[in-house]
Amino acid sequence: MMFTTLVRRAETLARAKRDEKLRAVAQQLASLFGSGAIEVEEARVLVRGRGIIKRWLIDPSLRFLAGGYK
Repeated sequence: MMFTTLVRRAETLARAKRDEKLRAVAQQLASLFGSGAIEVEEARVLVRGRGIIKRWLIDPSLRFLAGGYK
């Protein structure tokens, strides 16, 4: 019983941290591409627009937004 409660609490905290990180990445991308090109979907940040792949390949800072994975 207590372990189940602990696991649920940990999952809730992990989701909150993930959502916080997603919002930070989305804000950084919105500052680069405009907010109309950014969508946050569950555990993903989607970027749409012309030339985005070429820009991502050229600019390494886009691949490491929000400090990378931690």
